[in-house]
Amino acid sequence: MMTPLWLEANAANISGYRSTTADQMTFNAASKDFELLLRVPLVAPGVLVDGTPLTVEITVANDVSIGETIDSDPNYGLSDGTNFIGFETVAQGNYFSFAPCFGTQASSGETKTSSEDLEWMTPLVPTASCFPDQFVFTLALKPDKPWGSCFTAHGGDYTKTANYTRQLVPSHGLALEVYKGHKEERVGIKFIKVIVMKTDE
Repeated sequence: MMTPLWLEANAANISGYRSTTADQMTFNAASKDFELLLRVPLVAPGVLVDGTPLTVEITVANDVSIGETIDSDPNYGLSDGTNFIGFETVAQGNYFSFAPCFGTQASSGETKTSSEDLEWMTPLVPTASCFPDQFVFTLALKPDKPWGSCFTAHGGDYTKTANYTRQLVPSHGLALEVYKGHKEERVGIKFIKVIVMKTDE
């Protein structure tokens, strides 16, 4: 369980545009779009053999008041230091044209570059009237066919899947990375929980 104080002490590349309390890490307006907010090493380089099938589950608790009232479109996912695969979540004000969460892949770095959003428009959730306090992301790193899913409690449970074309190289190490969308956005994180499991192919 990565609490705000744990992240403050242990995460790398944390954005300077932040404030941290015991209850929440808040990222404020910054100077760059798609800025890396934080990076947490999960598996060190050389520990895994390439081709090892893995399933990674990421649970994120959000500041609901930010997601309901302010533009806030953070991206959560995995990186091998070169490529990033994960999901973007959007603020409640974007539900009229965006799915609450959708797959995204990019080159990782101080900012997310060469980004590609996957099936971001459909299916929509026309009955969504609130911003969820948690998102659950599952990323399956299977040889030649990485995929993922995101889950929220919208409309009696909402799930959206993504198939990625970018491949991560586990032998290079794996890290949790969080990016923001546009520079003026705010992001509020109450905790992040990550589980990494070896799985059958």
